[in-house]
Amino acid sequence: MFLPGDGGRNGITLLYLWAVRLKVYAELYVLGYGGWGVPATAVPELELSFDTGFLQEILPPVHVKVFVVTASGYTLGLGLDLVAASFFTLQLPVSVRRNYKLSCAEDSGLYLVGVDGFQLTVWLHRMSGNGNGAGWLLVDTFYVCEGEACTRLVRDGWIPPGDYLDVVVVGDNADFVFLDHAASGVVFYVHLRSRVVEKVHQRMPEKCWEPPLIALSPVVMIWPPVFPARDVGHDQEE
Repeated sequence: MFLPGDGGRNGITLLYLWAVRLKVYAELYVLGYGGWGVPATAVPELELSFDTGFLQEILPPVHVKVFVVTASGYTLGLGLDLVAASFFTLQLPVSVRRNYKLSCAEDSGLYLVGVDGFQLTVWLHRMSGNGNGAGWLLVDTFYVCEGEACTRLVRDGWIPPGDYLDVVVVGDNADFVFLDHAASGVVFYVHLRSRVVEKVHQRMPEKCWEPPLIALSPVVMIWPPVFPARDVGHDQEE
C-alpha cells in the first residue's frame, strides 16, 4: 500500500508486506529522483507460531503503526511500527476469531466490528504515542435481527432463520458496516450509531456461494453533492 503523508516519512512511501507460511516480511520504499531504488528500510522478519493463512487487509497508519488483518483464525492481530521498523502482535478480544473487520478511529484508536451469527459487537482499542494502548473496550453490542428491523427482514423474506452474517467492510470510525448473508445473497448496510438496517444488494442465487463471496469498496462523500457554478458567459460564447 501507499502510505499517506503521516506515515512517518516524507514523500511518497510504499509499504511492501508479504507472508510465507510462518514468516512475515516487510520493506519500505521511498520515491526519489532516481526512482524507487533499494528498500529504504527492510524490517526484520517475524516468525509466528501459527500460519497467517494470508494477509487480508492493511489499514492506514495509526500513530505511525500499521495494522494488518490476517486469516489465521487466531485471536491475534499483526502490527508494524514504521518508526522502529519492527513487528508486534495485538491480542484481539477473546470472543472474536474469524468474522471481524478493523477500522481507524478519529481519536487515534482502532475499532473492531465482529459478528457471531446475528450478534454484532463493536470494540475500541485506544492508541497512545508511546505504546499500543490499554486493551479492548466493548462499546456497543446488538442483535441485528430484532425489533422492527427483524420484522422487516423476516416479512420480506430476506433472511431464512438459523443462518449467519459475514462482516464485509467497516467504515472509518466504525460509522457503518456492510454485512453479507451468503445463504440468500443479500448484502446489508448497517448504520451503527442509529442501528438502521437496509438491504442494498441482491446477488443471483447461482452466484451466492461462488468465491470470492463479495468485495466492497465504499466511498464516502457529501450528500447532496456540491458542483462548481457554471460560467454562463463562457457557455454562450461556445
